Amino acid sequence: METTTKTSANAAAQSTTNFGLSLFKAEARQNKGSNVLISPASVAVALSMTLNGARSTTLEAMKSTLGFGADETIETINASMEALLTALADPNSGVELTVANAIWAEQSMKFDPAFVERVVASYKARVTAADFADPGTVDAINGWADENTKGKIPTIIKNISPDMVMFLLNAIYFKGKWSTQFDKAASTPGQFKAEDGSDVPATYMNREDDMRFSRGKDYQAVALPFGDSKRVALYVVLPNEGVDINEFIEGIDASVFDKLKSGWETEVNLRLPRFETEYDVDLKESLAALGMEEALNPGADLTGLADASMYISMVKHKTYAKFDEEGGEAAAVTAVGIALECVRMTQQVNVNRPFVAALVDEVSGALLFVGKVATPNK
Repeated sequence: METTTKTSANAAAQSTTNFGLSLFKAEARQNKGSNVLISPASVAVALSMTLNGARSTTLEAMKSTLGFGADETIETINASMEALLTALADPNSGVELTVANAIWAEQSMKFDPAFVERVVASYKARVTAADFADPGTVDAINGWADENTKGKIPTIIKNISPDMVMFLLNAIYFKGKWSTQFDKAASTPGQFKAEDGSDVPATYMNREDDMRFSRGKDYQAVALPFGDSKRVALYVVLPNEGVDINEFIEGIDASVFDKLKSGWETEVNLRLPRFETEYDVDLKESLAALGMEEALNPGADLTGLADASMYISMVKHKTYAKFDEEGGEAAAVTAVGIALECVRMTQQVNVNRPFVAALVDEVSGALLFVGKVATPNK
């Protein structure tokens, strides 16, 4: 049984990694010259919860985009994601790593109980029925994000549009100390060559030690583990001098990380800048480019959620990360918003009887002319 769980967790991790790299590339293409930080695990979990309500070609598109095989069913996906979430909750990891899931549902909508039961069972999601017209619901959702990221992501939504009927949320929080910390006294000021070619000031952490190391034809990489268990590690992948970072990202795949995971320990003189970054994005454009367009537009089949015409109207994603001499802290929240399709009625206005006509200056609001038209002929 243990082997099955491990295999299942690894299968979900592999799908998430492949999906995450594709999503990372899509975001990097749109943000040349800027920092990009996504949490593939957070996005994959939130969308996998949502996938439970997808049907027909919408389901197939979501499965494919998320890196799941055509033979995978909703049940096998839920099982592998549940195994992954269980694995991440390892109490002996030596770091703080928490994953939380939640659903907020508009209280006036009748959602399929089977959908809710599956998501609660596999993802341990907390379900709240709420009045989406009440501003307090926005506060409650943001409060959940704030609480589950230790204040690093205090808001994930600003308002709730009238057509919104559900939010599916995931939050991930990480905090840990390096297995071998950097000596603060050894940190030195220096210059960092930014993507645009300019020199920007940075504080460099320095350590000469045995570290896991790997090298490819156009990069070097080191692994910096956290805690006593060394289960979690920061992988730093540095393209060779003269290699364009965007071209490098386009060519990166999971083998770069696999090679470092099984890399050898050797003496490394590491000079790494302290860094802190945050990212805020709606991932709809990138997800559409990866093949999920059908789910993101009217016409999607989300009838597994409820007997209504709905689609994914937003995939809001916020991240934060900071790494210094002591260790690192990172947080992410993903909010998948489900909206009702608005059926646009064609209003009939047949002006075939007396009416009032007014000429209005809309800047000042002045009523310039007003009259009754009893007959269109003078």
